[in-house]
Amino acid sequence: MAGLGFAGSGQPPPEDTRRPRSLAETAYDAIEQMIISRRLAPGAMVSEGELGAELGLGRTPVREALARLKTIGFVEVHPRRGVLVTQVDIIKHLELLEVRRPLDETVARCAIARGTEEDMARLLDRVTGLRNAAQARDREAYFQHKRALHEGLVGAAYNPTLTGTMTPLHAQSRRFWYTYEPTASFVDCAGIHADILSGLAARDEAAALAGIGALFDFLDRMTRRALDRRPLV
Repeated sequence: MAGLGFAGSGQPPPEDTRRPRSLAETAYDAIEQMIISRRLAPGAMVSEGELGAELGLGRTPVREALARLKTIGFVEVHPRRGVLVTQVDIIKHLELLEVRRPLDETVARCAIARGTEEDMARLLDRVTGLRNAAQARDREAYFQHKRALHEGLVGAAYNPTLTGTMTPLHAQSRRFWYTYEPTASFVDCAGIHADILSGLAARDEAAALAGIGALFDFLDRMTRRALDRRPLV
């Protein structure tokens, strides 16, 4: 399957270094990133065998990865035809924002209550990386740093149920924003994230929640503007 271009396309998504990655998790991360970055564009039809050959993996881990991606709406599996990459749906993203806002507030409260000083220091480092990528208007790096920041935030909440809930929601958000977020908004969005992290690091719940409210108002406005334009990538 010439043209997928994963191997030479920049850094892979951040990995959980606390335990070895299974082949299915490796396949999931790789295919998810292909879809988010539109190397597998909406409407593309591929096969398990093609993906396995591209990634150097067998059919079983690829099949398991595709089953997970189907549950979050990234692909449709059509027996004897292949795997269809779904379209990015703006209306569904507005619905997702409604769901995410209270969950992000819960993440913040848990992180303030349970996060260690080391967690907070790592989060501040990650938001610095996000702001640097935003200043450079580097779309690939910006979304890699945003993913690392989201994973660090959820990790600092120390709630596995919350982690399991937020992980697919963050993936769906990354896919939408990679397609529709203009680079001109990167600096403003990264600045709001920095305000949230300042509140978290200071254990100031009111400041962190105010930042989250500002972020979701900003994201809602950007999503509604996306109704009037074509995808950016």
